[in-house]
Amino acid sequence: MSHHKLEVKDLNFMYPDGHKAINGISFCIHHGESVGIVGANGAGKSTLLMLIMGILFPTKGQVLIGDVKVTKSTLPMIRQRLGMVFQDPDDQLFMTTVYDDVAFGPRNYKLDEDEVHERVIEALELVGIAHLKDRAPFKLSGGEKRVAAMATVLSMQPDVLIMDEPTSSLDPKSRRRIMNILKGFDHTKIITSHDLDMIFDICHRVIVIKDGGIAADGITSEILSDSKLMDLCGLEVPLALQNCPCCRAKKS
Repeated sequence: MSHHKLEVKDLNFMYPDGHKAINGISFCIHHGESVGIVGANGAGKSTLLMLIMGILFPTKGQVLIGDVKVTKSTLPMIRQRLGMVFQDPDDQLFMTTVYDDVAFGPRNYKLDEDEVHERVIEALELVGIAHLKDRAPFKLSGGEKRVAAMATVLSMQPDVLIMDEPTSSLDPKSRRRIMNILKGFDHTKIITSHDLDMIFDICHRVIVIKDGGIAADGITSEILSDSKLMDLCGLEVPLALQNCPCCRAKKS
């Protein structure tokens, strides 16, 4: 099948309590795009990611990876193509060593141990933590846990990398390191975050979610600099795009 696009068609989702979290969302993401999904708390970002990954299933509409619809029966194939790094890395790190955590996915797909080893080392080197392969995950710093969680996904060699709040709760140095790693990936990337300066720096396209629907979809610099739109959606213009308080000139 073709993996060169991810398409969401008229997606709707209602929780059992009657709350409609996603309301008629449609968009298409092509191979190599870096797309930010932003919105205020409760806008529907995390629910949307779970629908894309097949953790939840829509009450109406569909998600397509290439020409394949995300369903319970296609999930094994879909999970090899989509890799998601959760907001809390402790949700993905549960083995006794970093190496075994990164090896877990490939081993689960019954790859031979030589290929597993090759994939683990490649993923760890890609995020710069090969020296931590024998460390216990619970002994890592917050930033180290985040990149280790990224390595667990990269060892599966996905076509699409999905990140939920990749810079949350990180110190400035760790935040910059995560951003530099993300910039170096050629993967199709989907990133949700409240860190709009990070989205501005990494993503060429942004989708703004409000009340479960799409409020805007387009070029990141144009959308995130629209102060009226940002205010309407409960967001703020990134610091990089705000006017200088001294001279009122827009930052370059």
